[in-house]
Amino acid sequence: MIMEKGISLQGYVPMRNAPSHKSEMVSQVLFGEKFTILETRDNWHLISLDFDGYMGWVESQVRRTDVRNEAENGSGKHGRMVSRPFITAYERKMDRQMILPTGSILPGTSGKTVRLYDREYELLSEEGIVVPGPHADPEQIGRGLCSLPYLWGGRSGFGFDCSGLTQILCRMMGVSLPRDSHQQAVLGNTVNLIQEAEKGDLAFFENNAGEIAHVGMLLGEGRILHAYINVRIDRIDQHGIYNHEKKTYTHRLRVIKRVAGIKAQ
Repeated sequence: MIMEKGISLQGYVPMRNAPSHKSEMVSQVLFGEKFTILETRDNWHLISLDFDGYMGWVESQVRRTDVRNEAENGSGKHGRMVSRPFITAYERKMDRQMILPTGSILPGTSGKTVRLYDREYELLSEEGIVVPGPHADPEQIGRGLCSLPYLWGGRSGFGFDCSGLTQILCRMMGVSLPRDSHQQAVLGNTVNLIQEAEKGDLAFFENNAGEIAHVGMLLGEGRILHAYINVRIDRIDQHGIYNHEKKTYTHRLRVIKRVAGIKAQ
């Protein structure tokens, strides 16, 4: 049996824990991301994202696709990602302006015209777009995202949770990570001393129960980029993250992992 596929042609679509607007948002499906439809109930689809396998419910505003025609419809392997909080595009068929947030997937490696199925979009600028790979600088990208709000289930320019931020940053660096922090923590190689950590390594933090509850990306020189209240850069040492505003440690360090080399899809 061939599973039905789909793609998001919205800036982002909330992915919920249950088929209801009252259910919590557990993640987001970003523009250009593909998925498999596992079940349909009324106006809701249970889907699995192709990128990370994450499952949740989305409303039927997403676009069903024919997998046999992906290449000719411009939805083959992506070549670019939005790295700023958002960029603006004009959708010709619907005669409307669209906001494409951080993490949106664009086919091709250059050009202001983007085609996906029967839709054509004109990018108003190519600034704020990166071709994923190890050349991408997480500090430069991260500084452009600082002050965006913390948002449970967020992984876009409208807001991030901690693991959504590290997942998107790593994807831009050509590294494929699962969605949640405890899943990310089992990957890569352990860095034994914080003095040996490098830019792009991930630091994981535990709660009082000893469970992985937070993650951020190290930038070197005792700094960490993470989503806590908002996307921010704080100091880190062998004990954890020190918040100068609160004058206290906010997160207790558990382990540092080097995930470079885990190839993104």
